[in-house]
Parts: sequence; structure tokens; C-alpha cells
Amino acid sequence: MSKLHGEYRRHMRSGIRIPVDLSYADETVITNTLDVSSSGLRLKRPNHLFIRPGEVVDISFRGKHQITLPAMVAHMGKSHIGLQFCRKRFSDQELKELYDQAPVWQRLWARSKRGIWRGSRRFGIFAANTFLRSIIIALVRPHFVFAVYGNERDAETYFTPRMAKHMPPNLVLGFIRNQEARGLVVASQTLEHELQADSEKVRRYIGELQRNFPHVKRIALVGRLPNFVMKAGIDISDPLVEGSLGTRYMIWDVARQMRSRPQYSQQDSIVVLGGAGRIGNAVCDDLTRLYATVIAFDPRYEQDEESQVGEGTVLRTSNVARLHDQKLYIGLTSHGDVVLDLYQHMPTGSLIADDTHPCISLPVRESLQEREIAVEKVVLSHTEFLMWPRLPAWNNRDIPGCLVEALVLLRQPQLEGGDFQSFCLQAEKMGFTGRLIRPLDE
Repeated sequence: MSKLHGEYRRHMRSGIRIPVDLSYADETVITNTLDVSSSGLRLKRPNHLFIRPGEVVDISFRGKHQITLPAMVAHMGKSHIGLQFCRKRFSDQELKELYDQAPVWQRLWARSKRGIWRGSRRFGIFAANTFLRSIIIALVRPHFVFAVYGNERDAETYFTPRMAKHMPPNLVLGFIRNQEARGLVVASQTLEHELQADSEKVRRYIGELQRNFPHVKRIALVGRLPNFVMKAGIDISDPLVEGSLGTRYMIWDVARQMRSRPQYSQQDSIVVLGGAGRIGNAVCDDLTRLYATVIAFDPRYEQDEESQVGEGTVLRTSNVARLHDQKLYIGLTSHGDVVLDLYQHMPTGSLIADDTHPCISLPVRESLQEREIAVEKVVLSHTEFLMWPRLPAWNNRDIPGCLVEALVLLRQPQLEGGDFQSFCLQAEKMGFTGRLIRPLDE
């Protein structure tokens, strides 16, 4: 469920208005903030000022602790400028000191808005899963369901324990549209650690999904859910979709884009972190179509093993020395922050394409940035895709890879169980495109 709430953030954020000086091209103008977060801010755009996105400006905060920070223009609107700090992240204490500069009424209003949003969100989830549930399902008439899960913190974000007692075990949390196909995001009240530990709860979740939505053509399983389902002895067959083909296509498409960047054009090898996993092992084989050597790095390997696959070589290893001269990485570990144990073995100028869940966190990305190691998030996009509400740290037109297989099979059911290359050709023909984007802050 943490994947389903765009307003959930780890850091404080509020629409406070405090004066700042903006310096650009030997000119300084006075304006004020419209919003401040840990990694950037939104400013009121001064009259007649135009700065191209990508340009760097200096922002000076006034008050007791006057500071000047470089920031990159992320976007330029008619009445505002969106800025991203270049090398700075405000701590909660620093944000509080900035907020304290705002008038009392602004601070009270900011707290009230957050409380109102939290209450409204919970009421919306409650309404959608009690007296409005049958109406929503009848109106949407979903062709597919995206089955997800969460943890205790996620559940608390969406409902209280008292509310949970009056709602069904599986909760409708969002709407999806891709061209003419319509779907619903459905989350189990059973938490992730419970699903991992108790196969009976997994069987109950999947069984209730199929009973609640008997007419959907596909049920896409998110993240680790296919592993839980297989462990529970459930056959992943129509309408269940385990999603690996979509994830593999997304990573393959992104991997060829990584090599097309000028600074990496001479790289003929790539590292898959988590290469011994269910998807990681297949991804390593896929990437031999693009790279002469694919290094499958995983602590589960007890010794180095090299094999010829297609046109390339796959080296399976747990030896960190194998990372010392590698600059391209695909992150497929059980969670993103595993990279904290490895980044000191990566050379300066490396790029990590992150497809972990949960992804590499902001503090870890800052440690990587100190060594000039870039992290970008792997997504799939389609011009006619929409998810509402959007996934946090995702654009509402970006698609989880594990969902794409179900969307392709809705149009081309004959591809089920087919080969990877045929799936890639169809996904590309349908307009699905892998992308690397800058991670958004939690």
C-alpha cells in the first residue's frame, strides 16, 4: 500500500511563504516561497523573469540562519518556479527552523491541511470499501486487477483499526486505465510480513480476489507476491499473472538506453545486483543480447561461475572485487538499501538503475552522491496510461513493470507462456517504453 499514496512523505512539507532572494545571471530578485520540502522548493515567479529548466540559480534564505544554496530549475510555470537543490537536503530540524519564520496563521493552516487530507483520505477509502464499493465495481467493470500489499505504516496511512473491522479483507484503493482497458488496484488488509510467513493467508487473499472479481480477465501480482503465491502452492495461471515478462522488458529497454549515453557508450559489461533471484537470473540472460559480459552479483553464489548465454557471457559471483571496474548497474535486490554495503566497491561515475522495492532511500542516495554515483529509478511509460491516485515517487502515467505483462496479455492472450523476444516486440509495438527518471524524495 505504500506504493499507492502520492502524498505520503517521510519529510515535512508545507505551503509556507517566506522571503528569499533569487540570483541568476548577475541579477538578484526578491520573491517568496510557495512550498518548501527537504530537497527543493516552489517560488512565486517574479514578473518578466524567465529561466530555462536545467539552469542553476542561487537561493538565499533570510532570517536568523542566513544561507545561500544552488538549485536547479526543474520547471517553469506561469506563476511559479520549481527548484531542486543541487547538493543539499534539509533535515526536519532545518525545515522546522524555516517554518518558524512563517506567520503563526500559516503554520496552523499547514498543520490543518495535513490533518484534513489525512482524514479525507481515510474517509475516501472507507466509503469506497463499504457503501460505495459495489457501485464503483459496477461502474468501472474492470478488465483486470492489480493485486498489492503493504506494511503496518502503510495500513495506518489509509485506515484506523476501528475502520478496518467494517471493511472487507481486500480493499479497493485506486483506478487504472490503459487505452480501452480498465482496472482496479486492490490491497489486502493482511500485511506483507504476514503473507510472507503464512501461506494460508496468501491462499485466502488470492481466493477472495478471485471470488470478489470473478469476471476480470487478468490479476497482476505485485512485487514479491508471486513468490508468496508459489510458496503457497498456488499455480500462477490464467487469470493470475506473475509479471516477470513485463519487468524483464522494462529492464531490457532501460539497459539499452544506459549504453546509449555518451559517457557509457564504450561499456560492454553490466552488473545485475540480485542476479540470483527469480527475475534477476532471467534478466542476466536477457542482457547478453546487449552486453558482451553480464555480471550476476549475489551473495548467494558460493563461487564464481561463468557460462555462455546467447551472444554473451554471464558471470555469477559474490566477489565484490568484480565490481571495481564496472560502471553500469541494475538494482534488483530484496530492498534498495542493500547497495549501502556495496557502493564503496563501485567506481566514481557509476550509474545504478534502481528497480528495487522499497527503492534506494534518500539517505543512501546521498551517500552514493558523495562518491559521484548516480541513482535513477526504472519505470515504464505509456501515453495512454493513467493511474489514480498515482504511486508515490511515480508519475501517474508511469507503470510498474509487474503490471505490464497483464496489460499486454489483455490485448494479445496468445503470448501467455511465449518467448521473451516476442513479448518485447509486442510491448514495444503497443507503445510501452522503459525510462530512467530521477527518484523523487519520500
